Amino acid sequence: MKKTLLLLCLIASATFTKAQQYNLGFGVHAGVSNFLGDIGSGDLARGFVYNMELRDTRWDFGAFARYRFHPLFAVQASFDFNRLQGKDSNSDNRARLGRNLQFVNNVLHLNAKLELYPQILSVSDVGYRGRYRTDYQTYFFAGVGGIYHNPKADYNGTKVKLRPLMTEGVNYSRVVLTLPFGGGFFFTHKKIHRFGFEYAWNWTFTDYLDDISNTYVSPAEMSSDPLAAELANRYEANPFIDIPLGNQYGPGAPRGDPTDRDNFMTMTISYSYLIRTRGSFYRKNYSWMYGRKRRWGGTKAKF
Repeated sequence: MKKTLLLLCLIASATFTKAQQYNLGFGVHAGVSNFLGDIGSGDLARGFVYNMELRDTRWDFGAFARYRFHPLFAVQASFDFNRLQGKDSNSDNRARLGRNLQFVNNVLHLNAKLELYPQILSVSDVGYRGRYRTDYQTYFFAGVGGIYHNPKADYNGTKVKLRPLMTEGVNYSRVVLTLPFGGGFFFTHKKIHRFGFEYAWNWTFTDYLDDISNTYVSPAEMSSDPLAAELANRYEANPFIDIPLGNQYGPGAPRGDPTDRDNFMTMTISYSYLIRTRGSFYRKNYSWMYGRKRRWGGTKAKF
């Protein structure tokens, strides 16, 4: 039994070595971002992405590097700068309209992702001309990353940093762990130019991207800054939404939902330039990359 297992391991190792491919690319991407947390749409009948408020969609842009180390796998390192924002005034939820909070957060996001390329979702010769001028790849990914964030709110035309005010009596961290996952696709043209699209859902380990999480607290638990109490409770009466008064917006009353952490999504389009190493396996199986033309039906490119 041990000899059989050893033989299988050697065969698998040899197969991996022969199939190993190196594909290095550097690129940029740009697109949109949206936030899902304790602020904004708030339609309690909906959940997950259906609860996003499209009016609060903002921008995302960044740079990335991708290294294809196997026909089925690649790693990608990415740095993004995106803006997240939310306003209770855009909500469909009457309680959130009365709460009347808002935020904007410019987020720096550094992450690394492992990508999986199902070969059944790849086309090595788009158009089937037999020359492999353009190929198509679909991939799925999961990874780990970190963000740096600093939420702010508008007060009389000035952006005020919310974290130092401790609006809920909490001094939360500006550095947070994230778990991005999603998928995308790209076209590679003339071997070195790659154009793609990617969707990423970023699950975070904080509930304070919007500075809202738990309950209202008394001013004594906040910062000594007089703006703290004003920005912690911005209740605004509205006769058209029929919100009951009393202690709904006072100390101890719910200000957010601590059971759900904040998340955000990004959708981007990208361009990258490829740098490929040349090995004996490449020359034997991917000679189309080095000037030889193969007709449709020959060996298909794996990336």
